Amino acid sequence: MANTFSNTEKVKMIATEVADKCPYLKEATSYMTQGQLDGKKYGRTYKIYIPDPGKVVDGLDADPDSLVEVEVPVTLENKNTSFEVNVWNKLTDIEDFKKEIVKPKAVLLAQSLDKAAIDQTVFKACQATVGSANFATLSDASMKLDEAKVAGTKVAFVKPTVAGKIANGGLANFIPDDIQRKIYADAYLGQYAGAAVINEANLPVVNATNISAANASVTLTDVSGKGFEPVTSISGTGLKAGWAFSANGLKVVGKDGIETDQDYTIIVDKDGKIPELRITVEGQAYGNPNAWVASGTSALTLSPILTEGKSYYVGQIRTQKALGVDTYKFDDLPGSENATETVDGISIKMSQYGDGQHMKVLGRLDAPHAFTLPEPREAVTVYFEK
Repeated sequence: MANTFSNTEKVKMIATEVADKCPYLKEATSYMTQGQLDGKKYGRTYKIYIPDPGKVVDGLDADPDSLVEVEVPVTLENKNTSFEVNVWNKLTDIEDFKKEIVKPKAVLLAQSLDKAAIDQTVFKACQATVGSANFATLSDASMKLDEAKVAGTKVAFVKPTVAGKIANGGLANFIPDDIQRKIYADAYLGQYAGAAVINEANLPVVNATNISAANASVTLTDVSGKGFEPVTSISGTGLKAGWAFSANGLKVVGKDGIETDQDYTIIVDKDGKIPELRITVEGQAYGNPNAWVASGTSALTLSPILTEGKSYYVGQIRTQKALGVDTYKFDDLPGSENATETVDGISIKMSQYGDGQHMKVLGRLDAPHAFTLPEPREAVTVYFEK
């Protein structure tokens, strides 16, 4: 006899398969409470906030400063796939259902979500490493997180081609960890330089052709000699997503508010937008800064860190919790049947409804979501030379 099961069980099976096939999204965190998400609508942009560590002064005299909470926009989005329910309902046997529905529908939906999250967040970093596909480059990127005083479990995402080249340098360098292997399954390669190294095929490739002709520049607006107005974009010619630039004398302010000697890297998207750059003058701790410059600085000179004409496999090292994954609810359509299941932060809603025009019963799977990486100090973008 066929092993029949309910719509709720079917949706849970799909949600489990989707979550399993999204390595980039695993162990992410929620930045918005369900109360904040109630009533929120698809396509709308909302805000979360980064707290201000303030500043410390020497001596007995206090120097109270205003706390500056940084606003980070988050947009509610959705992915869906649809089908005819007459096929769905005929598949009452679990094995047939896995073969005919779960694999093709869930895997495609998972890969679409995984790629969308990468495209939106992989260049949201304030540090970068450029090098060959080897252990030294991985180690350098991992140490940059430590220098920025970032705490938390580190994960390194690399393309399979890069993983193969690194592994050829010595598989013995990878240290196994049973907990991480359970989380990431076959995508897990092992631990190196304090990070779990994960295969991620959806990572992009960046081509640096014409980067030397971009003439990238940034405009600074001084604020009382203490720092500068926040910068959210740069100017340039033909800017492409992932192009990365250094700036003379621009250094990272650690998450703890302490100035470091680490170079700040400015990474653009295709529109020249960058994660918000908040620059303070040395010792001033102005405006909840994530970067600092020496006193007397009035302008920055940008220089490409990628070599003209070369291509790079992109990787990322970040804390697991740096990535935000939130879900929200769609209202049910009148007269429709609905079931929703959430697995590892990924929510799948199945709706079925009548198509009176064609006398069919239709269904769709929706994955409403919001992806964000609000704190670029918790990530390092890695450029592996092809």
